[in-house]
Amino acid sequence: MQQLVSVKPIIAMLWVLAVFVIGIVGNVDSFASWTLLTALALVPPLVMMWQWKDPLQTMSESIQKALR
Repeated sequence: MQQLVSVKPIIAMLWVLAVFVIGIVGNVDSFASWTLLTALALVPPLVMMWQWKDPLQTMSESIQKALR
């Protein structure tokens, strides 16, 4: 579960970076285009962070936690 916590922000950062690189390479120059690009860069990661639930604790993890 600890690994999943760090994977979500990395995926979000890579998405935002990829969208802005595409915008720069695509020579986006108008304010409206940058606004749309910003929405495209931020909305999907926000939805992913909100919807992506961590997996439930397994029986083995419950036992290990009880033994500590």
